[in-house]
Amino acid sequence: MANILKIDTSLRTGISGTHPHGSLSRRLTALFIDQWNEIDSSVQVKHRDLGQNPPPYIDEEWIISEFGYAESEEKAQQRLQLSNEFIEELHWADIIVLGVPMYNFGTPAHLKAYIDHIVRMNKTYTFDLSKEQPYSGLLDHQKTMIILSARGGHDFDAVDAPFPNHAEPAIKTAFNFIGIEKFHEIAIEYQEFGGELLAQSIQAAEQKTIALVQELQH
Repeated sequence: MANILKIDTSLRTGISGTHPHGSLSRRLTALFIDQWNEIDSSVQVKHRDLGQNPPPYIDEEWIISEFGYAESEEKAQQRLQLSNEFIEELHWADIIVLGVPMYNFGTPAHLKAYIDHIVRMNKTYTFDLSKEQPYSGLLDHQKTMIILSARGGHDFDAVDAPFPNHAEPAIKTAFNFIGIEKFHEIAIEYQEFGGELLAQSIQAAEQKTIALVQELQH
């Protein structure tokens, strides 16, 4: 039995192909979970929707609470409650399925806010100056992260891409820092082009998603 944490970040609430103006990244995350359920109905799934329920940005009060300078422990725990919930979900999950649209070459702002909530000393990473590499992630290194993305343009992963992709690299850097070592990436492109190019990209991404589920279950 697997524990899967599904995180959606698109501001589009519907699913492409099912709802008008639906999300392509949600289409892939839904497909991943549906395919897994077909093979293993015992799977446990938690859904965190950052698109519909964006976390607040961290602020001075959050930082004071995080570093132990709050007026009281009770106040600190209140301010860090959501962050603690996020972190508990990450420790619980065997597989993290992240659906993310590329917004202006990077991640949505609310995904960055989420990352700021989960990168915490002695919660998701440690810092030890006596070691050559002082940083060490605390999430189980056996966890797997699936990044299912949607992009308006195309060929962002090409070496000679005219505009760099900062979305997946930023995500992988942050989650690797807290312990994730296994990543899989699947992207839909050509959303702004539409037509046959988009249709072909959707079909290819869905086939890769189905194949990945089968690979992970064997």
